[in-house]
Formats: sequence, structure tokens, C-alpha cells
Amino acid sequence: MKRHRMKLAILAALLAIPAGAQVPAGIDPGSLGRGDPMPIRPDYMRTRAVISPVIHPDRRVTFRLNAPEASDVRLTGHVIGPRMHWLSPDRTLPMTKGADGIWSITLGPLEPEIYPYSYMVNGAGVSDPGNRINLVEVPGDRAAYYDPQEVPHGDVRMVVYHSKATNSVRYLRVYTPPGYDDSKQRYPVLYLQHGGNCCEYSWMEQARANTILDNLIAEKKARPMIVVMALGARSGPSEGLGPVPSQREGFKPPPGRQSNYDPGNLFEVDLLTGIIPFIDQKFRTLANADNRALSGLSQGGIQTVTIGLRHTDVFHWLVPMSAGAENQGDDQFMRISQDIFANPEPLKKNLKLLHFLVGREDVLYEPDKRLAEKLQSLGVKLTFQALPGMHEYKVWRRGLYETAPLLFRN
Repeated sequence: MKRHRMKLAILAALLAIPAGAQVPAGIDPGSLGRGDPMPIRPDYMRTRAVISPVIHPDRRVTFRLNAPEASDVRLTGHVIGPRMHWLSPDRTLPMTKGADGIWSITLGPLEPEIYPYSYMVNGAGVSDPGNRINLVEVPGDRAAYYDPQEVPHGDVRMVVYHSKATNSVRYLRVYTPPGYDDSKQRYPVLYLQHGGNCCEYSWMEQARANTILDNLIAEKKARPMIVVMALGARSGPSEGLGPVPSQREGFKPPPGRQSNYDPGNLFEVDLLTGIIPFIDQKFRTLANADNRALSGLSQGGIQTVTIGLRHTDVFHWLVPMSAGAENQGDDQFMRISQDIFANPEPLKKNLKLLHFLVGREDVLYEPDKRLAEKLQSLGVKLTFQALPGMHEYKVWRRGLYETAPLLFRN
């Protein structure tokens, strides 16, 4: 059956080749109509994926990539540790080429955690062909707080909505807690935003937000809640819902404020006038500020600051994580917050929680701390938490685990 499917796939490829074009090396066209095995030269499949990563019993991990024609292959990603700091001049480790053309490197032993990684091949970034999400989980002696347990599980729904503010059709990822479909209960809502290099599904795939919440709810450490994850970009559709506008010749951004650091940008308009009313209409929410929270990482952290601090009539719970307004020292936080500093009274009156969270080794630690200290000096009640780590999901995953129990505790 596998051989038959392979023959059909190659036949389809050959039919797409214009007349007179050369048939790919390694294929015998005369064999395609016969019942005998189709001969393929061994080197025709040289780009095959290999088993990678390989997790050893002692928590060492071997990464492998089949790239026989490459002259330089390197491992990158937070799996390589402190070398991945933003200010590091070279955030890679060299891999070694074997006689079979497979490059490899072994790290560790590593602490139990979920690590992102990828490769650099001759200077170009490359995903692991054998591991779509490019994550490796190093297990510990017992299940971690982010691992699925034998508890009731909620659902993660892909919801399509029409974004008038950005003139696009988008997905929302919506987590509903265990028992949602079998009850008439209404729930508080956490709006949880991703970072600048990804999309609305990253909190699920990279952080396991749903299993973290399942476990917390089962242990009665967190209130059952709905979690909404939206695309934080200012224009264009979600992946798979249309062509990327910027890839079209002659593309012009839609009118309106574009910067994530600029109050009133298109995503802010979309969230306040589109997404929240849509969610309140479609799901059984407790549709008031006492039961509405905003949080996010990096880009989502600055969206939490920019939107949340100016709309304390909409959100009474704010958790910015590694808020990414600054880039290696410039002070965008202070510049964009002048109106907040001039009138902090709504924050004092309305907010039930303002909790800053950042990695101790994150380049954003000092900027986040300065903003928190400035707000504190104005009489705004808040908390500031630093976790071990850099600008990475290890921090944000743990951050969600530790802050979700703080929400909606009236």
C-alpha cells in the first residue's frame, strides 16, 4: 500500500512536468504502469528525515539532521542555554558531520523542561523535518505541571470571526473549561496574547496553556475560566484563512495606527470593539470588567500594558509577561506611558490585580522593573515577579501556572 501511494505521488509529479522536460534522476518512467516495484536510486531519497531528537535515559539529548550537501550546520534555540541571550554575538552551537551525511550534537544532561530548537544550515534557518513543532520535552522523574494528567479536560476551539478593524478573517483559539458543554454556568474570561514572532495558537502548542489550566482547575487552585487567544497582528488573516496581504505586489497597510506600542492601534480597536463583544455573544461569559483579564508575553505583554492600563473599565486583572516595549535599552515604555503617569487614578480605583512577570536574565527585566517602580511611586498597587530564565517559554509557561490562580479571586 505504501509503495502504491508513492508511485501515485510520483506519477502525479511527472504529469505536471512540461513536455520535453527532463525526468528527475532516479525514476524509471517505464515502471510507472507496471505492477513490479518502482526502482529508485538510493540517493534520490537522501533528504529523508532522521529520528531527531533522541532523548537518552540520563536526560542528554542528541539532535540530528540529514544534510549531506551542507558545509556548516548549527543548533540554535533556547535548548542551548545562556548562549541564546538576546545580546549574545553567536546564538548557535556547531554540529558534527558524520560519514553518512548526518550532522549531530549531544547536549546535557538537561533539566526537565520543554525546549525549543531549530537548525542553521549554511547560514539559513531550518526546521527539523522530523519534528514539526521543533520542541523537545526532557522528562523528569514525575509528571510536570504542564503535562496532561488523569483529570477532566477542557476543549480548545478554532473559532472563525470577521475582523472589521483589520479587514480580515481570523481564527480565535478559545479554551473552554471542563464541563462547559454540560452546564449553564457563566465563566470569567482571560484574554491571553502571544509574542511577536508567532500567532494565536502558540500558547497551546508551545506553552500547553490548556493542560496547565486543566490541572489547576482539577486541583481547585484556579477558577474555571474561558481563555481567548487572538492574533495580535495589526493586519492580515490568520494562517490558512487567506493569502498574506504583505506578500501581494503593491500591498499597502490598512489605514490606522500600526505600532504595537502606540495606544489606539488596530489590534486594540479589534480587541475592544470586535473580539470581546463577539466572545460575550457566542460564549457563556460573565461579561463585565470584574470577570475579564488581559495577559500576554513579549509583544502580548506590551499589548497588555498599552491596552490594559488605558482601559481599566474593561479589564480589572492585568498580567504583563516580559513586556516587549524596549529593545536593548531604549525607553519606549516611559514615552508611551506619559498619559498614564499623568492620571493614575483609574488604575488605583479599578484594578484588582496588576502583576508584572519577567525572566531574571531577560534583557527586558530592567525596563519592566522601571515601569513597575514608576507606577508604584504614583500609588498604584502592583506586584512584580522575576522567574529564572531569559526571554523564553520556560518563563511564560511557569508564569501562567503561577498567575492563573490569582485571577478572579473576588
